[in-house]
Amino acid sequence: MSNAALQRLNNAHAALRAALENHDIDALESATLSLNEAVLEMRATGAWRERPDLRDDLIHALKTAEAVRGHINALSDRNRRQLDRLIALAGAPRAQAYGRNGRLG
Repeated sequence: MSNAALQRLNNAHAALRAALENHDIDALESATLSLNEAVLEMRATGAWRERPDLRDDLIHALKTAEAVRGHINALSDRNRRQLDRLIALAGAPRAQAYGRNGRLG
């Protein structure tokens, strides 16, 4: 594993977050592909345990990934609430869907 691989991973996370915040579908698709490539590169190189000098950079990358995951979850929840409001305004019954708990609700 190299600093360059970690930097590409951090850059991909930053690009994904920016695309989400800007509601830019093309940038979102590009960032998702870049993130996938960066993750595959990290998996292929491995050996991060053998490089204690990269520990802090790796921890930063993991924290960034967790922040992006939280941002995606927040956007998902916001979209679900907006959809629920639109359904209520239309007077239509809410369609059954599986929730986060895995149950139909």
